[in-house]
Amino acid sequence: MSMRLSIITINYNDQEGLLKTVRSVVGQSVQPYEFIVIDGGSTDGSREVIEEFKSAFSYWVSEKDKGIYNAMNKGIDRASGEWCLFLNAGDILHDNNVLSSLDKADIHTDIVCGNVWVLTEQPYLKKAPDSISMDYLYGNTICHQSALIRTEILKKHHYDESLRIVSDRKLFLQALILDNASYQHVDVDLADYDVNGFSSKNRFLSEQEYRGVLEDMLPARILADYGKRSEGALFGVTPYEKMFLEIGKRKYRRPVYRIVRSLMVVISWFKPGASFVKAFPKKP
Repeated sequence: MSMRLSIITINYNDQEGLLKTVRSVVGQSVQPYEFIVIDGGSTDGSREVIEEFKSAFSYWVSEKDKGIYNAMNKGIDRASGEWCLFLNAGDILHDNNVLSSLDKADIHTDIVCGNVWVLTEQPYLKKAPDSISMDYLYGNTICHQSALIRTEILKKHHYDESLRIVSDRKLFLQALILDNASYQHVDVDLADYDVNGFSSKNRFLSEQEYRGVLEDMLPARILADYGKRSEGALFGVTPYEKMFLEIGKRKYRRPVYRIVRSLMVVISWFKPGASFVKAFPKKP
């Protein structure tokens, strides 16, 4: 593999997932990469996995951090490759020839996206788009498990640690739209994506947070297009969810909104993916 790739894995108390991820990386048929592991001070045996494979790591640390994006930023600060690939604990490279396939592809852009297998009950292949537009990023995102991001972009912007879920979406918006970074799709099945992550289980909170990012970053004329799309079934927003989104816009109702959102988050913990129409019936 002619390019230098930094593979970054973050983990906290996911021993089984970490082991899967590490094995998928060290089992590659070609080895010209650096492997960085950032562990948040796990107490479940993850440290033993790290010790077992530490000779394969360019850098590793196991210490308390301030959350997912703080851990990812730690990895960025240690990266020396031309591109970075984030494989969080539980995510794996699709097969042992992924890096070999990337080596054969003509990779030359700022952000390079392969395809990703989404591991639901019925796994399916999600292909990266051939081109990226603002219209695409309104309602979709790039799976970071299938994205090679030029390291200098990550070191310039880093991930916004004030966000809980959508900092990766914010970075793609900054790089691809506002900075006009170059983009390329390579037809390589790059990763298998573990859907048990926090963002997958908190879809409503994720879209709430992303709307805030859009409002902060985009001019009103561009943001208006997002509003038009939201009138329909964008993100699967139900009438009840839309009503609470409207409540959230009114500053004098912030306390009510915070209470409602907290309730939704609690419900999502017990019923991931549940419809909020069922959670908030017309006649409770």
